[in-house]
Amino acid sequence: MNNRNTEIAHTIALTQIPTVGCILSQKLIDACGSAEAVFKESKKSLSKLEFLSYTNVENLVCAKNTAMKIASQEMDFIQKNEIAVFLKNDEDFPKRLKECLDAPVILFGKGNLDLNPKRSVAIVGTRRLTDYGSKMTEKIVKELSSYGNIHIISGLAAGIDTCAHQAALKNGLPTVGVLGHGLQTMYPASNKKLSVSMQQTGGLLSEFISLTKGDAHNFPRRNRIIAAITDAVVIVEAHEKGGALITATIGFSYNRDVFAVPGRMGDKASEGCNNLIKYNKAALITSGDDIIKMMMWDDNSKKEKSKGRQVQLMLDLNKEEQSIIQALQENEKLNIDELQIATSLNIAVLSKTLLSLEFKGIITCLPGKRYNLTV
Repeated sequence: MNNRNTEIAHTIALTQIPTVGCILSQKLIDACGSAEAVFKESKKSLSKLEFLSYTNVENLVCAKNTAMKIASQEMDFIQKNEIAVFLKNDEDFPKRLKECLDAPVILFGKGNLDLNPKRSVAIVGTRRLTDYGSKMTEKIVKELSSYGNIHIISGLAAGIDTCAHQAALKNGLPTVGVLGHGLQTMYPASNKKLSVSMQQTGGLLSEFISLTKGDAHNFPRRNRIIAAITDAVVIVEAHEKGGALITATIGFSYNRDVFAVPGRMGDKASEGCNNLIKYNKAALITSGDDIIKMMMWDDNSKKEKSKGRQVQLMLDLNKEEQSIIQALQENEKLNIDELQIATSLNIAVLSKTLLSLEFKGIITCLPGKRYNLTV
């Protein structure tokens, strides 16, 4: 094997060590210099690493041979099936995902994948979609397509996910399905043909080795990748405790813009969406145009924003207000903790000033208690 294939094999092996997850794997790679070097370290040397527990060290030593055997089998699958491999330190690894602490150290893909598009939107929802959910998904994707090459991300599950992928293909948008299983299988099987079509301008992505089955506990892990590799997460239909809400919650924690399509009161398929809106965890949208405007992706919004920032400099603001405006001009969206660091204002003064700026219509409070400029 060449140097890259050797590193890929050892990275795969590292992911197969019990109790060593994404975060520990990256720490080990950083500490030792490479995944290959991790496996060359002695038990004594590993024991000196403060972030490893006794159990971690024992597993790294005892499970090494088994893990490498699995990695060897996976390398055969990768080569035979032309699987793309993305290591976390690769240039083409998703930059949005790399920013997240729990990012996987390796990803597997198939198709013509661009994991760092200029703009991307995740559209997810219930497997038990209604006609309303289907029509809204198609409407949103069609409207997004008129604003350029926006990538549509979803989980290739039945229901809203499938509808989102199909709508993307119909409207000429690249679409990526993030899987909760390995690339050797397809769940649901009914989406096999769709998955092949997606590979022309997008494709499939997974952090799981090929033989991994679609077990229930894999899907929350899959959902974090959906949320991480996008700019915005859109929930079209979700039941009160639907899996799509996990994606929304994770997106919220990653500071992604989260949007939800409202439904009628009493409609079970829309309870989750309505609650996200009700508790200010998602912004209400009814169209793709809403997303474009809220994300400031249309030229008119950019012009208005630029013009507004010039006008802002002439407004009669006090010192505290000016420091907040300056911080938001430099960073666009910040939560209250980030604003406190950026402005060095006392939390009480900061809260009072933020409220004042909201009343003046200069800033807007977004879901997640983040703020951005409105003028």
